[in-house]
Amino acid sequence: MPNVTGGLFMIGKAIRMQRIFRDDHKTVISALDFGAFAGTVSGIEKPRAIVQQIIKGGADALIMTPGFARATYDLFAGKAGLIMRVTGGCSKASKSDGLHTLTASVGEANMLGADAVCNMIFVGHEREPRMFEIMQQLREECLRYGLVLVAELLPADFDNSYDPDLIDLCVRLGYEHGADVIKTYYTPKNYHEIVTNCPVPVVMAGGPKDCGIYDYIGKAMHEGASGVAIGRNIFQSDDPARTVADIVNIVHGEGRS
Repeated sequence: MPNVTGGLFMIGKAIRMQRIFRDDHKTVISALDFGAFAGTVSGIEKPRAIVQQIIKGGADALIMTPGFARATYDLFAGKAGLIMRVTGGCSKASKSDGLHTLTASVGEANMLGADAVCNMIFVGHEREPRMFEIMQQLREECLRYGLVLVAELLPADFDNSYDPDLIDLCVRLGYEHGADVIKTYYTPKNYHEIVTNCPVPVVMAGGPKDCGIYDYIGKAMHEGASGVAIGRNIFQSDDPARTVADIVNIVHGEGRS
C-alpha cells in the first residue's frame, strides 16, 4: 500500500488507504460528484443505476457528495472505498469566480463512513490562498479522524490546463500542503519526473471528453501514475460497466481485455 508515515494516530489513515488502493498500490476511482456543480448531467441522472454499473465494472473507490452517498451507500458498502467531496459551493448558474469553499465537514464524512475527503484548489486563482486555508482546516480534521485527504489541484488557467510547469506546481503544492493523495491532470511532457518526485500517490484526473481515454490512461500509468479518477469518460460512455472493467485492466496491469 502507499506509505502513510506517523505514529499510532495514523493507523486510521493507513487502513483507509488500503480501501482505496489495491495491493499493487494502484487505484481506479469513479468521480460521481459532477451533479453538485452541473445539476442533472447525462449519465448520472439516476444515481443508483450508475453506481450499480460502476460497481459491476470493479472500481476501487468512488468520489461522491454527501447526498449521492446517502442515496446509494448500500450498493457500494464493502465493495468500494468512499471519497467524500467536501468543497464546492458554486453551480453552473452562479456568477461565482470559482472559489471553492466548504460544503461538508470531515466529521460528516466520517459519520457517513467515508475513507477520504476530497477538496479542490484552482492553482493560480485570485483567491488561491483562501482555498489553501480551507485545505489546512481539512488536513487537521483528517488527522483527528484518521481520514485520507485527497487534494484535487488544477490550473486555474483553463487554456493551459495541461501545461507541464503548471502540473508540476499543482503536484508540488499538493504534497507541501499535506495531501495524502493528489488528483491532477496528466501532461505528456515531464510527467514521469513530476510524479516520481512526489512522495505521495498521484492519480490522473479525468481527461478531455473523447480523448482516447484508454491510450491516455495507459500513458499516465506507464509514466508512474498511481491510478486514475475518471468522471464523464466513464459515466457518459455507452457501457459504463465495461468501460470501468477495461480501465481496471489497464491500471492493474492486465492490459485491456
